[in-house]
Amino acid sequence: MQRHKSALKRVRTSKKRYKKNRATKSTVKAAVKNVSQLIDKKAPAADLQKSISKSVSLIDKAAIKGIIKKNAARRKKSLIMRKVNEYISAQSADTKDTADTKDTKPNKEKS
Repeated sequence: MQRHKSALKRVRTSKKRYKKNRATKSTVKAAVKNVSQLIDKKAPAADLQKSISKSVSLIDKAAIKGIIKKNAARRKKSLIMRKVNEYISAQSADTKDTADTKDTKPNKEKS
């Protein structure tokens, strides 16, 4: 163990920072997981939008603080947005298919 005051303080501060950084990383992971779960549950767009903005905000804050690297933050945001865009396109395709099936029904002609 170190004996100098400054070395002891470095040990104390590094432990504090480690705990805080781990908590922030855990929060980011939970936020990303929450978005994925909402997509799997086919949640409404309003809930999904709130979750996306919260997770992107947390990722950006972690990257600014240096807790995660900038490219890792970009990769995580890209993953989230890719999943969301696939979900939205699948939803729009489903609604388009149901609309097309309604339009293709033959009309009864009166004789």
